[in-house]
Amino acid sequence: MLGTLIARLDEPEFARSVLDTLTPELAVAIEMRATAASMTTPAFVAGAVRAFFDSADDDLWFQLLTIVRQADEPGLTAVQTILEWVATERRSAS
Repeated sequence: MLGTLIARLDEPEFARSVLDTLTPELAVAIEMRATAASMTTPAFVAGAVRAFFDSADDDLWFQLLTIVRQADEPGLTAVQTILEWVATERRSAS
């Protein structure tokens, strides 16, 4: 489920539909980060989520799993949470 969602983030229309689930402020912040990185917003979204999976430390994984475990839509909630962390440059305490 989550793997399929992540794989589809490369599809611009799908990435846009995920962005539409975010608060307007968060969506704007992601778009600004994409612009700053000279990337399209869908490409930035896909890259940010993949970068999290490649580099998140144990503390961030634990936090994400705790949030996802309580969600009605775990895959979407995981992506939303990761994008929120990216937009706010959340870092682990370690």
